Amino acid sequence: MRRAFALLSVALVGAVALGQGLPNPFDVGLGVRAMGFGGAYIALAEGTEALLTNPAGLAGSKGIHADSSLSSVMGLYSVTWVAGAAPNFGAGLGYLGVGGITDPEGNPLAFSHLAAVVGAGFDLTALRLFPFPASGGATVKYHRVQIADEAGSGFALDVGLLGQMTTPLGPLRFGLALRELGFGPTVGEAGDGWSTDLAAGVALVNPLGFLIVADLTAEYTALGVGWSAMGLFEVRAGMRLQAGLQWAFGLGVQWGMFLIDYALLTHPVLSASHRFGFGARF
Repeated sequence: MRRAFALLSVALVGAVALGQGLPNPFDVGLGVRAMGFGGAYIALAEGTEALLTNPAGLAGSKGIHADSSLSSVMGLYSVTWVAGAAPNFGAGLGYLGVGGITDPEGNPLAFSHLAAVVGAGFDLTALRLFPFPASGGATVKYHRVQIADEAGSGFALDVGLLGQMTTPLGPLRFGLALRELGFGPTVGEAGDGWSTDLAAGVALVNPLGFLIVADLTAEYTALGVGWSAMGLFEVRAGMRLQAGLQWAFGLGVQWGMFLIDYALLTHPVLSASHRFGFGARF
């Protein structure tokens, strides 16, 4: 009975927050810059955030990136994320935890997720597969969940493609990503399959610092705008249609080799989600 109560409690919390029984930590918006645009990042993917949105973006990484973030998701989850990227390669580790869940006798119940991802991206232009510059990439994801005294794990694969064309208004980027090809973790006798998602995105990057991005996926639609000044700071805003209309706002500041990011994402019913990021470029 206690085990059943634990599984039910966690499922209810997960269902309220993300609409599924065992929330996938890769779906809670670990990328702070991306969430400042409402999550529209398929065509902008670069650096460590390419591990989360479109692995083809790893092909464009320059130098070495180290990033970390802390997120409070709708007042229910706390998520920490650390990641690194070098030219063509990247890896990240995330931890999602929920506190305050107890059984009918008041005993605390564990509920946590550990997520790891490694990926690679490569320039495909020399292969002349497309009439425009293009890159491709893939990531392998691992997810381990702990619910009370039960545990389970699962693997998934992401593949992505990025292309770019020149327009009078600036470079037009477009991307495709097929995400979460695999099985979700099985906890005890219960399984929870991840939903495979085909995502498409476009981004117009204007030389004056303005950009417009849009994503269309099976789970959400997102539109974002931004403006950066001399590479010192970037302001972002966006809207996301997922379980209702959500609004996003973001700010990024670069000081020398260091970057600080913040994002706010509202929710139609629950509390807003706050995300803080800190990174360095070498």
